[in-house]
Amino acid sequence: WDIDIPRETLIELSRDTDQIFDITMNVPDQVEAGVYMVIFQTFSEEPYTDESGRLTRLRFTQSIPVYVQEFYDMQITMDSTVDNAIKTSAPGRIVRFELNITNNGNVPDWPTLNNHTANRDGEALIWTELPGMGALDDWSVEWRLVKQIGTDLTTEEVCETVASLETVSGEEDAAIDPAVAFADLSDRCVYLESDERYFMPMMEPYTTYPVVAIVKISPSAKLDTRSIGLKVVSKMGNMLEGGDHDDSPSWAAENLDSNEFIVTLRLRAPNLVIAEVSVSDDTGDIDTTIPVRVILRNDGNTHATDIEIVLCEYPDASDKDTINEIRSNGCDDESIVMRQVIGALLAPDDSEDYKEIELILLYPVSAGSHGVYVVVDPSNEIVETQESDNIKPVEQELKSSGGMLDVAGEVIGKTALPFAVILLTFALFGVVYLVGRGRRQDVLDRKAEQSSLVSVLAGNDEL
Repeated sequence: WDIDIPRETLIELSRDTDQIFDITMNVPDQVEAGVYMVIFQTFSEEPYTDESGRLTRLRFTQSIPVYVQEFYDMQITMDSTVDNAIKTSAPGRIVRFELNITNNGNVPDWPTLNNHTANRDGEALIWTELPGMGALDDWSVEWRLVKQIGTDLTTEEVCETVASLETVSGEEDAAIDPAVAFADLSDRCVYLESDERYFMPMMEPYTTYPVVAIVKISPSAKLDTRSIGLKVVSKMGNMLEGGDHDDSPSWAAENLDSNEFIVTLRLRAPNLVIAEVSVSDDTGDIDTTIPVRVILRNDGNTHATDIEIVLCEYPDASDKDTINEIRSNGCDDESIVMRQVIGALLAPDDSEDYKEIELILLYPVSAGSHGVYVVVDPSNEIVETQESDNIKPVEQELKSSGGMLDVAGEVIGKTALPFAVILLTFALFGVVYLVGRGRRQDVLDRKAEQSSLVSVLAGNDEL
C-alpha cells in the first residue's frame, strides 16, 4: 500500500484554526477482496499530558475503512520463448499449444476453457461469439492441465470426463457451480461431455496454471490458413454479467480481451494425383516389358519428396473390388511387379493449378493376361489432403503375345521338372526291383543245385 501524506505543505495552526489537505492512497494491483482499516494519527509539535498522566504528542486518531470490492479477471497468455502462436501443419495432424491461464482477480475463481472459430471475408476474419468448432467439421480442441511433479519435471493431466449433471426441475438454465458440481474432483480439470466444456480446478487469486491446447485437424481439412480462438471464462461470466471486467462477447481486433488468445494454423500438404495412365501396346513377349505412361500431378500447396510409385498385377483390369481392396489394405507384396521412387515433385506457384511430371514405368510381361494398377505412395507415408486419387488402373488388360499357349507352356514348365523327378523315382524303384529279383533267383538256383547234390550223395551211400 502506498499512502502519500503531503507533510511539506502542513502549516502551524493556532487555536480554533484548521487546514484541509489531500491524502493519496494507492491500492496495490494484487490485493484480495475485503475490508482494510487505515489508521491516521495526528501529532502536536509539543508533548502534553494525556488522561493517564503520560506525556504524549498524539492528539487525534482517525480510522478509515477501505472496501476492496470483488474483482474478476481471467487471463490467457503464451510465453514466446516456449511456444509459437503460428504453426505450420497438415490435415490429419495433431498440434499442441502451451499456454498459461491466470486468475488476476482478487477472489477464487473456477474458469471454463472454450474455443471459437472464424470465417474469412476477404482479408477480414468474422468470429463466432458462441463457443464451438463451427464450420470446422471433424476438428476438435482438447485441453490438458500441466502439473509440476518435480523440480524440472512436469506431467500433462487428462481431464476427467463427466457425462452430464443432474438438474433440478425448473432450474435447467441455472449456471453451473463447479464448487458444488465437481466437489469430489476439486483438484482435477473436468470435461463435461453434455455441454462440451472444460472446467479447471479452483484457482486462488493471482495464481497461474500452465495448460496445453491440443488441436486435432480433420484429415479432410482444406489447405488454408485457419485461426482458432482460445478463451478462458470466469465463473461469474463476462462484463455484461458482472463478471470478468474486460471479457466482452466480441472478438473484433480492437476488442480482443486479455482472456482471449488467437492461434493460427497454416495447413500445408502435397496432394498427389495420378492424372493419366496409358499404354501404346497392350501385348508383349514373355520376359520383355510394356511401357506404361503415367502423368503424376501435385495440386497441393507444398512439395512432396521420396514419392514411391508401384505397378500391381491382379487377375482383372479396372475392377472396382480390386481398387477398393488396394485403397483399404494396399497392394500385396506378391502383386507388386515394379517399383520406382521419385525424388521430389514441387508445388504449383500462384499462377498454376498443379505441377506435373511424366513417367514411364516398365511392366514385365508374364504369361496370360493381367489387370495392372498404378499406385502412388502405397505405404501412405506422405500426408495428403486426399488419398482416393492415388490409384488408377490401366484400362485394358496387359497380356503376353502367345496368350493361352504361353500359359500352357508356363504350366508345363512349372510341372515338367516335378513330373520328371517322379518318373525318375519310379524308374529307380524298377531298377531296384529287377536287381533284387535277379539276386533272389540266383539264390534259389544255388539252393536247388545244393539240394540235388545232397540227394545224389545220399543215394551213393545206400548202395
